[in-house]
Amino acid sequence: MTDRDVEKNVPTAKFVETLRRLADSLEAGEPFRIQVANQRFTVPGDAVLAIEHEIEDGEVELAFELQFTQSED
Repeated sequence: MTDRDVEKNVPTAKFVETLRRLADSLEAGEPFRIQVANQRFTVPGDAVLAIEHEIEDGEVELAFELQFTQSED
């Protein structure tokens, strides 16, 4: 599989809807299906969770990360 680095801006309502679906899946220990920039994939229920906070040149980034090994869907 090729490397990929995509950042997609979304409206607030879509972001909130996606976070709610993700939270429900994580709480239930179930996989989470999502599509980003025309690619669908599954985040497993046991993904490693991390919160990242970065400040560089006055720009602040807060990221909620899910780390896992890509499976063949």
